[in-house]
Amino acid sequence: MKLAVLFLGALLELLAAQGKGNYCPHKKSATLLPSFTVTPTATESTASTGTTSHRTTTTGTISPEPTTATQNPFTTTSHGNATVHPTTSNSTATSPGSPTSSPHPRPPPPSPSPSPGSKADVGDYTGTNGSQPCVHLQAEIRIRILYPTQGGGKAWGISVLNPNKTKAQGGCEGAHAHLLLSFPYGQLSFGFKKEPPQSTVYLNYVAVEYNVSFPQAAEWTFSVQNSSLRELQAPLGQSFSCRNQSIILSPAFHLDLLFLKLQAAHLSPSGAFGPSFSCPSDQSILLPLIIGLIALGLLTMVLVTFCIFRRRPPTYQPL
Repeated sequence: MKLAVLFLGALLELLAAQGKGNYCPHKKSATLLPSFTVTPTATESTASTGTTSHRTTTTGTISPEPTTATQNPFTTTSHGNATVHPTTSNSTATSPGSPTSSPHPRPPPPSPSPSPGSKADVGDYTGTNGSQPCVHLQAEIRIRILYPTQGGGKAWGISVLNPNKTKAQGGCEGAHAHLLLSFPYGQLSFGFKKEPPQSTVYLNYVAVEYNVSFPQAAEWTFSVQNSSLRELQAPLGQSFSCRNQSIILSPAFHLDLLFLKLQAAHLSPSGAFGPSFSCPSDQSILLPLIIGLIALGLLTMVLVTFCIFRRRPPTYQPL
């Protein structure tokens, strides 16, 4: 009877323990100690459009595959109580399909110089004040620049203006007239002044701004301005003509005007040139030629006279 009571009590205790889930007869309780300590060493956060990825490096844990993250140096990403600040890295990542462009593109090289004597690049430029022509210029314009080279030296570069790509505008007011030539990567400005007491007009101002890429050049932006000139002087109402006129704007900047014809005052309504006034260089070439022609004519007259006297029969008769 006692055994039956003990057996029944043990059975009730077993059923009560199973109902509470605190006892399992076929399992033994054991205490497991960690074999290593997990220590987070680095956390990296990447902010992209609609996606945030995290990577944690843990001592003793091998990641199945490394993950590459790109961080925008101008973005700060916060997660929970931690804030990741942008840092500067030595590596640069470029997203595909986004080419890198320079903010100041290199200008093209100068056009090749024409053959000597060719008038293919002679342009015809007119500046008007309303319908009244103020300045009329015909010339082949060459810009000569002494530029620094990449090797530390200096070299002369020549660029010829293309008249088909050059636009002219100008005007006149009182004793002053101006002409502005605009072309790709630059512009050239002329200023003229009239002197009524002397009845003359001359070039007193030139400004040039030009971007051009000469061979082996260390720079390609050039500019010069000179407002103390007295060039291309001619009487009022006459045109200034010269085969080759060079204007020195600075020691490193020269302006050459070939096959030049210019009139900056008292133009006719049609813009036609007045009587031509030759430049001193052309006059210096013509003067020796004129003197030589005169001398040749005199010599010819002397020879003709001598021949005439040689052929004339003598005035006396022999006995």
